[in-house]
Amino acid sequence: MSDVGVVPEKALSERRLWSIAPPRWLTGYQRRFLLADALAGLTLWALLVPEGIAYASVAGLPAQFGLYAVPLALLAYAWFGSSQRLVMAPTSTLAALTATVIAPLAAAATDSYVLLTAVLSLLVGVIYLVLAAFKLGFISRVFARPVLDGFIVGLGVYIAVGQLPKVVGVEKPEGNTLQEFVGVFQEIPEWHLTTLLIGVGSFLALMVLEHVVPKVPAPIVVVLVSVLIVGGLDLEDKGVEVVGEIPEGFALLSWTGLSLSDVWSLLPGALAIVVVGFAQSLAIAKAYAADEHTKVDANRELMAYGVASLGAGVLQGMPPSGSLSKSAATERAGARSAMAFVVAVAFVLLTILFLTGLFVNLPEAALAAIVIHAVMGMIKPLKIWGLRQIRVPDFWLALFAFLGVILIGVMAGIVIGVVLSLLLLLLRLGTPHTAVLGRDSDRGFVDVSVNPGALPVPGVLVLRVDGPLVFASVDGALDDLRTALDGAPERPSLVVLDLSACYEIDVTSADALASLVDDLRLEGTEVRFAGAHAPVRGYAARLNLPNLAGLAEPHPTVEAALVDVEGR
Repeated sequence: MSDVGVVPEKALSERRLWSIAPPRWLTGYQRRFLLADALAGLTLWALLVPEGIAYASVAGLPAQFGLYAVPLALLAYAWFGSSQRLVMAPTSTLAALTATVIAPLAAAATDSYVLLTAVLSLLVGVIYLVLAAFKLGFISRVFARPVLDGFIVGLGVYIAVGQLPKVVGVEKPEGNTLQEFVGVFQEIPEWHLTTLLIGVGSFLALMVLEHVVPKVPAPIVVVLVSVLIVGGLDLEDKGVEVVGEIPEGFALLSWTGLSLSDVWSLLPGALAIVVVGFAQSLAIAKAYAADEHTKVDANRELMAYGVASLGAGVLQGMPPSGSLSKSAATERAGARSAMAFVVAVAFVLLTILFLTGLFVNLPEAALAAIVIHAVMGMIKPLKIWGLRQIRVPDFWLALFAFLGVILIGVMAGIVIGVVLSLLLLLLRLGTPHTAVLGRDSDRGFVDVSVNPGALPVPGVLVLRVDGPLVFASVDGALDDLRTALDGAPERPSLVVLDLSACYEIDVTSADALASLVDDLRLEGTEVRFAGAHAPVRGYAARLNLPNLAGLAEPHPTVEAALVDVEGR
């Protein structure tokens, strides 16, 4: 939003976590913003309606429940969220995840399926709120960025391939994503020509409109034109599948027939949706915040996503998440504040109450084209390939996450993504950076490997550990120390461990350090510690290990540790 509304987003992000007071964009709203917000709200409505119906199909829900997920979710985030730009609504990502979670438990589009989806949204909301209560916003980092990139690309391919049968008018083949793709083309003789023309034509129209008139909401144009064509030419009678009757008003189901075991069976899927939805939504909110040099409170975002998910669940809709495409479209339309979201909700409600009859002749092929076009932004294989040029392990992690989704399934892709992220963390921790230091006349002690002018102190080995000394890293760091000792021209009588770049140790590393001190003293080499920070000193003092007394009360600097040796 250019010249964002009434207050800087920094003020929004500083609201207390559980505050229910009206947001400042609302209390300080200026009338001169209303026209711009109204036009942007109309643009957002023109995206929310067709994409809501399309994503309901992806999730396995009747069309109306894609619309039901919008009003309370979008209003809740507008009230509680810390960004005036992020649009919280049904997305292709969470629609696909929803289908993955619910499909094994109930037949698509049945009452049981709808109710389980609603419970899933409520459960996702509760998990978000619990995480917010314990201020666990850091869980957005469960997915390492390369792994998340690979997962998102794989999910985009998964969704697009899943829509291909609707574009060509055949039944969905069995198997994983690769098998589905091959199966669609094995059925070329069965393709329905009219359906294919509608699907391909809709996709091409979306592409052209996006580039020629980017401010025009292309999905609503494609929906209206395809409805007119199908209705005018009676194409439903010629085999073109359409959405059919969508009930007017809120045709909610009775909350009966559910059990605690149903909720329990949804818990793993809800956790997966929270991990993916939070990581993706927060990344969008942070991107907008960075654009305006402000900050986003991850814990408040957790709370806002939780209330939004509860709102979607109350109206029996699918779990929502932040939508980059809708957020960007709203901004391009000139929105000045989150009032644009309120306007969009008002028109979505009008659609639900009075306008659903307009979509009776909406062809499934056009909806599939809208979904495929929407996920094209997710399918960026070069993003994975580019990691090869930056860091090879990151490339392989991204590739495996991608293949997990394509060859096994979405939930498997999430599990693989989390496991690979943890392995990446252990890999990074397990290969700590250490530096042998020498004295530079101008800068003190510096890394000799990148500062050829720095001179080692005779009879002394000074080693700096760059990073935490924990169970995964301590062996690597001490191996580097042993290698440096063995490579020294003469056996040093003193080792100084510079811990100025280390802010954490644990029991495993403390035991390893105590053992090292004991071994080196038996070999005639003394060990001193320098520059340790308060958390490290305090932990060493609480452990009360005799060999680590020097770590509990270290020398403030390397120079101070060398005073006795150099006679200063």
